[in-house]
Amino acid sequence: MNNYELTVEKHEGYDLNRSLFERLVLKGFPHVTLTAQHRMRPEISALIRELTYPGLTDAPKTQNRANIRGIQNNVVFVDHGQHEDDETRVSDRGDGGAQTSKRNQFEVDMVMKIVHYLVQQGYGSENIVLLTPYLGQLSALRDSLKKDADAIMNDLDSRELTRAGLLPSSTSHARTQKTRIRLATIGLCNLIPS
Repeated sequence: MNNYELTVEKHEGYDLNRSLFERLVLKGFPHVTLTAQHRMRPEISALIRELTYPGLTDAPKTQNRANIRGIQNNVVFVDHGQHEDDETRVSDRGDGGAQTSKRNQFEVDMVMKIVHYLVQQGYGSENIVLLTPYLGQLSALRDSLKKDADAIMNDLDSRELTRAGLLPSSTSHARTQKTRIRLATIGLCNLIPS
């Protein structure tokens, strides 16, 4: 159970859930805000614009991309009633008060089916990246991918899973030639020091 007594929302001045970036901005530290994004489809950036970046624009290279083969819409939301489990072996970096991370095996199984479907539509693994906000879910996705593919993770995620004992510390073991799929946790950072 998390204790929220020292949060910004309690208005007691402790604000332990306020990010370092937000603290710097509130103290007048020079910063710039992202104004143009160069990666996301406009259908995805529209969601971010609505939530946190009202002035965000889409760079020309994000425009007029081909529709994703085999599905009706380029952005799909899935609603289900399967609750997540706590992954007690690892905690998430972004929530300093949490002792655990989240994972949802139902979602992992669904993601694996979607990956297989996209491969059937002709997409190679170099065109597929699996993103999750939780280290526990990253670990579950990695475990599920082990059967068919090698998961490629960034150093920070790999280090966190190794520290929790969920990933062997030695990566020098012999590799078979499997499909390689990129996995990563997402962290939102909207400020860049100038």
